[in-house]
Amino acid sequence: MEKPAAVILAGGEGRRLGGVEKALIKIRGRRLIDLTVAHLKPQSDAIAISLRTEKPWTDEYGVPVLLDRPTAKVGPLGGVAAALYWAVSLTPCPSWVVTVPVDLPFLPDTLIERLTATDTDISVARSGDRAHYAVAAWRPHLVEHLTDTLKSGAIAISKFQSLHKVVEVEWPTDPIDPFFNINTPEDAAKAEQYLFDIE
Repeated sequence: MEKPAAVILAGGEGRRLGGVEKALIKIRGRRLIDLTVAHLKPQSDAIAISLRTEKPWTDEYGVPVLLDRPTAKVGPLGGVAAALYWAVSLTPCPSWVVTVPVDLPFLPDTLIERLTATDTDISVARSGDRAHYAVAAWRPHLVEHLTDTLKSGAIAISKFQSLHKVVEVEWPTDPIDPFFNINTPEDAAKAEQYLFDIE
């Protein structure tokens, strides 16, 4: 495998979006999951989608679907755990697996290249004054420590990352933050307007 593996974290329930699944929110007529897959395909040789439960729309993509363990109450790290379990099952095992939430419509084309050009355990994207802990590159061997950590229950992604060697990789926010995320209808409207302005 020449390029790192990538996993789209698509388990968000979209409570602030009226209960609509985040993955299916449309920006300029394209669903967020479509945009994310399109951003990642040129950057990765292996892509999977991480979910809490099975969804019928995943059949369209022809990629592995990684489900959280049904008894796990581990929060967002459940998707990361699923990503690492999947990565170590691949032959050959990739040197990195990159996780990306599905609600980021402006992902940079250099995301995976830059996150994995570091000598560290975990590489985290940063823009402005904020680290985006779920936009990260992980060494697959971390699966053992993550498994042991989650036996005690849920912890924040940032907390687990702090237990390891972490490098933050900075991106500029002009003309738009590449990690602008969709949490509300207002966010979706802003993304629509930005795409309208640049067309």
